Amino acid sequence: MNSKERIAYLRGLLDFLPKEEKETKIYSAIAEALESLALELSEQTKLLERQSEDYDSLAEEMDELHEAVYNLEESVGLVDTDDADYDDDDMDELGGVTESYISMTCPSCAYSFYYKYEESKGNDRLICPSCGEEFARTL
Repeated sequence: MNSKERIAYLRGLLDFLPKEEKETKIYSAIAEALESLALELSEQTKLLERQSEDYDSLAEEMDELHEAVYNLEESVGLVDTDDADYDDDDMDELGGVTESYISMTCPSCAYSFYYKYEESKGNDRLICPSCGEEFARTL
């Protein structure tokens, strides 16, 4: 019997037992209900601890993955590490670089990628980095 069922049983004892029999059975039922609640609380605490550990592990893996992707992008030249190339207009109030990228999906292969709008202002065509298909840029 779970805690909810034990408490319902206790409610039934309170409502329907004669006064002489109530005391002993009620105390016994209260003790069982409390034991059941304590057991369920313990199980929930263990589950929460496991989930917290899993979350921490996933967060660490995500940090490692983010760092690996950044290093990969940097190694192929997708990340510009030279801050001298940026104007004051490109910097936010915290000193971070703010560039505008636009997300596109290739109509041929459905590959999603980002491109800098400023770099392709004069060109109405884009080339998919995955399949090489040229397609019209639409905004």
